[in-house]
Amino acid sequence: MRRTRCRRSVDCSTPNSRRSKAKNPVILILLLLASAYGSAQEARLEAVLRGRKVFGAVEYLDSHFAERGVSASQEVLASLWDGLRAEITFQLRLYRRSSGIFAFLGDRLLRERRVYQIASFDFYENRYKILKDNRITGEYTAEAEFLDAFFSLPEIDLGEIETGDGRDYYLLARVRMMPVKIIAPLNIITLFSTDAVFTTPWVESELKP
Repeated sequence: MRRTRCRRSVDCSTPNSRRSKAKNPVILILLLLASAYGSAQEARLEAVLRGRKVFGAVEYLDSHFAERGVSASQEVLASLWDGLRAEITFQLRLYRRSSGIFAFLGDRLLRERRVYQIASFDFYENRYKILKDNRITGEYTAEAEFLDAFFSLPEIDLGEIETGDGRDYYLLARVRMMPVKIIAPLNIITLFSTDAVFTTPWVESELKP
């Protein structure tokens, strides 16, 4: 029987080989995303113990956006210049380590706080504004000064520790970043946009005297 020669313009591969080829780009993309996610450090946390009171300070870092070749600062500024708002949420949790026969229950959550900061740009006054707890906490004309303040949470009081010393406790924190704050009912858009919301991994810090 005469064999039919395959032309270069015709795919003569079997269905199985085509299927395996189709998988390769997907696997490659997943591996790249996993490596970028694992190597990123997007939040910095400081936990301080003064007497028996615990204080925490958090800073949002730009590394996730840098991995993609863009900048969180640019994303936020572009949103504000379009007349929109940006929102950043700082979430902190104070834990006490479990020991002895109750260790299997896991560490105990003592306290949790969430702090929201909303940024906007006032075109009449030509300045950036930060809103926290329904009041303006800062107004800035310089972009760098505004971004430093927006991406940072100064020390906040997380209450007092119970018995034991600071080594029995630790603090966790993460940051939720929304360069464009979507107002309900339009927040459904965030379900279809990976760039609309980004939540950093939890970071841990021991209590430092």
